[in-house]
Amino acid sequence: MYAEPDSREAVIAVIEVASLPRVKRSPPGLLNNLKLAYFLAWYDVRHRYARSVIGPFWITLQTAIFVGCIGFVFSAISNVSVQDFLPYFAVSFVMWNLMAGATNNATTTLLGAGGFIKDRGIAAYIFYVQCFFRHVLFLAHNIVVPIALFVFLGGTSILGIVAAIPGIIIFMLVTMCLSLVAGTLATRYRDVQPLVESLMNLAFLASPIMWKPHLVVGREYLLDFNPVVHLLAIWREPLLNGVMPWQSFAISLAILAVLALMASFAVSRLKNAAFWV
Repeated sequence: MYAEPDSREAVIAVIEVASLPRVKRSPPGLLNNLKLAYFLAWYDVRHRYARSVIGPFWITLQTAIFVGCIGFVFSAISNVSVQDFLPYFAVSFVMWNLMAGATNNATTTLLGAGGFIKDRGIAAYIFYVQCFFRHVLFLAHNIVVPIALFVFLGGTSILGIVAAIPGIIIFMLVTMCLSLVAGTLATRYRDVQPLVESLMNLAFLASPIMWKPHLVVGREYLLDFNPVVHLLAIWREPLLNGVMPWQSFAISLAILAVLALMASFAVSRLKNAAFWV
């Protein structure tokens, strides 16, 4: 949905003039690296809309137009009322954009950061965290759309929102770990990048995002063996229906554990990233 921001020159200037020296004078550590990653992400978004009238809220407007147009069409295809389908599709699409955008962008994020890694000695994983933070900022703008739909059309409650928080946290942690793993593999082996994009497109179409699960009645195995379905269910079911699917919750925790181990190994291998870019 979102293109990689073309802001490398601006980021280089800002780092050289102000921010990087302050970071390097600070005590090294994970917190300091996270601050740098967040700053780079924030500046990417800000620079992308530097001369725009409404700025980053173009992100919100684009999402609102897409959700409105596609929502009306697929509500008819799914034989579901617009009032019921629009909030469901909006919140599913916005959260999916976080995962797909962060994962796809991570596969190319180090290609433009070779100078930072080689000359400045910046840890390579910082740029993957930057990519994740950038899409979290996109999410902060996009989430306005489903919130507005929930306010005007209903479909959730305060208790539902609270019950969805654990699932949202797991979903975001899975997204960060997945982007780290996919990004590391794609940087080391360049053939991985188009494979990741193809798999993410396939997962989008094969998962109940633009359609509801009742359309595959009688073929539930298509949902049971799709990990994205479980990652969506752990926050969407509590949010919309007030019920926690504990089987999906357990499966999602297992997915997170596996990806966290893979991400830890990937970070340890990123010490060789200077030879890959």
